[in-house]
Amino acid sequence: MKYRTKIISLSAAIVILAATYFMGGLFTAQKAVEKKAMEPLFDQTLKETLTAVKVSTTPEAGIVTIEKGKAENEWFVRIDENVVYPASTVRVKSLIASVFDVTKYKLLGRGEKYWEELELEPNRADTVEVIKDGQSMFILYVGKEGPGGKGDYVRSSLSDEIFLTDATMQRHFGQDPRYWFNMRLFPEGYTGDDIFSITFIDMNSNDKLSIKREKQGKQGKWLNLVEGGPVPEGKVADALADNLALLEAVNFVNGAELTPNVIMELDTGKLGHLTIDCQKIVDEGQYVYLLKKRGDSYMYLIQEDKLKRLFQPEGLFTAK
Repeated sequence: MKYRTKIISLSAAIVILAATYFMGGLFTAQKAVEKKAMEPLFDQTLKETLTAVKVSTTPEAGIVTIEKGKAENEWFVRIDENVVYPASTVRVKSLIASVFDVTKYKLLGRGEKYWEELELEPNRADTVEVIKDGQSMFILYVGKEGPGGKGDYVRSSLSDEIFLTDATMQRHFGQDPRYWFNMRLFPEGYTGDDIFSITFIDMNSNDKLSIKREKQGKQGKWLNLVEGGPVPEGKVADALADNLALLEAVNFVNGAELTPNVIMELDTGKLGHLTIDCQKIVDEGQYVYLLKKRGDSYMYLIQEDKLKRLFQPEGLFTAK
């Protein structure tokens, strides 16, 4: 009886060990699959060292080239060999993050036989090309959306594998090239607190508005730099600085020097001293302003009403 009990106990132990080994193997295999699925498709070191990306836009515009600038978080859209405009750092970084977030989430197959069905042909797919120091590192081809629009079918120039991503990238494509521009007068993230002094000079009348913060970074306290002038109303001056920091153009213009009607002189923290020439012109029957920072090769086209409120701010000065 005792012998039989020992046999049964031993058999049970063997079954438990076998089951544990089998289940352990299953879990190990499952973990290996999960780990494989989380592997990035591209070398992550390129995310910080790339120097340009090329992204498809509309069929009419084709490919837009976006290049890294010398300063941190500085990007430019290259129009041609001699023309570059500031790019939206937020949108460029979002694009780059989407590319380098692509993992081997779901391998669907290999080879060209799937390209047509999944819209991955070179002349049909959306593309992002990553460039480092003038050399193409890879091209990501993005086809149609996956089931339910939760991902995209993609392939790269580095292999013949086709994957389904776990998130869609469609927002980056089919955009007008201007989508990639930063048409604000100042970099993204810049605020009125970064502007320390403001001067407007009317070149027709020589009238001058010139104010300065009583202390850098301190809100609500401003001085009038025009001798004998009234004290600036602090909240209005703060709003004026904020509106300048958020001033946005409707387009860029590449052209010659301006004949300014107004000159802006601004002292800022991150950008130093800026001199901006402003010329009022007629464009398609409407008055607009062309603004050009001295030293830039391009101009900003800005609607007249946005600058009227700046050049002639209501309630800026209180009585003496």
